[in-house]
Amino acid sequence: MGEPLKPRDMQSLLTHDRRYQRAAAVLNDQWQLIIADEDLPYRQQITADDLQFAQALLRSQTLTSRWDFESYAGVQQICQHFGSQLSPAAQRWLVRPYL
Repeated sequence: MGEPLKPRDMQSLLTHDRRYQRAAAVLNDQWQLIIADEDLPYRQQITADDLQFAQALLRSQTLTSRWDFESYAGVQQICQHFGSQLSPAAQRWLVRPYL
């Protein structure tokens, strides 16, 4: 069994709010759908919060994904795949354990 979700994360999961939709889009490699719905340019980038919630969903075994947040190679694959769609803060958050 996976790690339990925090209350805020559980609420987002149950309501499938925008926060959940963004995290799920990262995990399912469907970020283009998010970009199409966002009017503000800064909201079109993947944020550290999106990645943190996506990782929590993986750890809770609520969703699955081909992305591996737990290894350096997996993090590099995420960085290469999403490239400039990752905000600078998201890029820093991804590589923080390896610095």
